[in-house]
Amino acid sequence: MLYRSLLVLVGFSVAVGSGLGCSNNQPVTDTLVETEFADKLFAPLNYLGNIAKQAPDAAFQSQADGVRKAVVQTKLPDGQSMTLWIYQPDPLPQSKVPCIFIAPAGTMMIHGLGLAEGDAAEHLPWVKAGFAVVAYELSGNADAETSSDVQLKMAAEKFRQAKSGLLNAQTAMAYAREKVSFVDPRQFYTAGHSSAGTMALYVAEMEPQVKGAIAFMPAVDIRASLGIDGITYVQNSKIVPEAGVYVNEISPITHIHRLSQPTFLFIAGDDRPDITGPADTFGKKLRELGSDVTVVRVPKGGHFEPMLDPGIPMAIEWLKMITQTH
Repeated sequence: MLYRSLLVLVGFSVAVGSGLGCSNNQPVTDTLVETEFADKLFAPLNYLGNIAKQAPDAAFQSQADGVRKAVVQTKLPDGQSMTLWIYQPDPLPQSKVPCIFIAPAGTMMIHGLGLAEGDAAEHLPWVKAGFAVVAYELSGNADAETSSDVQLKMAAEKFRQAKSGLLNAQTAMAYAREKVSFVDPRQFYTAGHSSAGTMALYVAEMEPQVKGAIAFMPAVDIRASLGIDGITYVQNSKIVPEAGVYVNEISPITHIHRLSQPTFLFIAGDDRPDITGPADTFGKKLRELGSDVTVVRVPKGGHFEPMLDPGIPMAIEWLKMITQTH
């Protein structure tokens, strides 16, 4: 993969908001989503951490030059199993390393998805650059193209029970904090492409542990991504009750005022209009709010290839600057 500095690329527009660490937004200090309040009232203190302590230790094996990987089965609070792929740089630096949390891409953001071998292409560059990576699956695994309405309904229910993926991310962070000794718990970041980019932004908005977010071609407005026909079908088929209201509640653009962390937003000009239009608006609104945002817009390449190159190499250079600053 071509590895180039963020500052020497020619032919790409980079728009930077306030200086690093200079957001005028108040830092996020609470989690605001669905049943979180009830969880805090009725669950033991640090219940996710306690669950993580009971999970198996990570057994790392060589994956590629400079990369070791472990596959771990942990639990959600309701007892359901959840898979994590944990990567460590090899050799490990003497100091603890920042950790990036990445969900699988390819959902409609009304259901979840498991991890697949093809996802590794989005994980390995970060590890080779010296970061730890925890890839986590999303509850409610389904394939929108092949699953029946009944299967999608069941998957959507599991996804909502996992707080629309937020609980999956929080569980992954709890495991990293409690069981992965080489990560720095003060430097947790989210990243992802497409729907995983949506998840990266949503988790950053809702979870104060996250210190920065990286989103490649995210669907920041899920209503626009699904479209009127898609939302109508999902609702009329009873896959998701009140689908329009629900996807609005979990769209990053709805909670943009909560995104106080440094943010890297990558857009391809010839991507789908329901992706590029809202993403452009999202970046502009973040700048208007005084947020620390870097927006990179490449002219062409479609929805996938630009994420691999130049997107990830540029984001790696950006995150190195962020971690050095903090």
